[in-house]
Amino acid sequence: MPYETITSKLINSSYQITVKRDWKPDDILSFNAFDRLETNTKVLRDMFVSIQYSIPAQTYVMNRTMSYIDFLSGINRIEQNVEAIRAASFTPPGYPGFETWSIGKGFDYTDMNRLEEDIYLLFTTAEKIYESIVYCGTINCGYTRGALPLV
Repeated sequence: MPYETITSKLINSSYQITVKRDWKPDDILSFNAFDRLETNTKVLRDMFVSIQYSIPAQTYVMNRTMSYIDFLSGINRIEQNVEAIRAASFTPPGYPGFETWSIGKGFDYTDMNRLEEDIYLLFTTAEKIYESIVYCGTINCGYTRGALPLV
């Protein structure tokens, strides 16, 4: 599976992330991949805020180049941002969780797969949470038009 673009429409706004959930040992972890993770995290935060979750302010770095990659601090920032979103919202079933990185601890394709899965699960969960919101003055009896088979 190459990159997968997922779009969700919430509250008259579209949110979109791009994930890669099949990192392999020979894949190259480039500055673009880390910028994409940070962009996805920002979109994820914006999405949860739009459905009234109180997510703490976050810092993002999305200007890496071949000569500038902030490995340890960048990975920890991404991990902490994703974890803050999860802690302030909901833990999806199968959520792999986060890590704290220190000198000497290796980061590889399995960690990229875990981070991508964290973001993917939170994104799809936010969409499900939004779809389940019942607004004041509406009636929701569990029937969606076209959901029942005509016999």
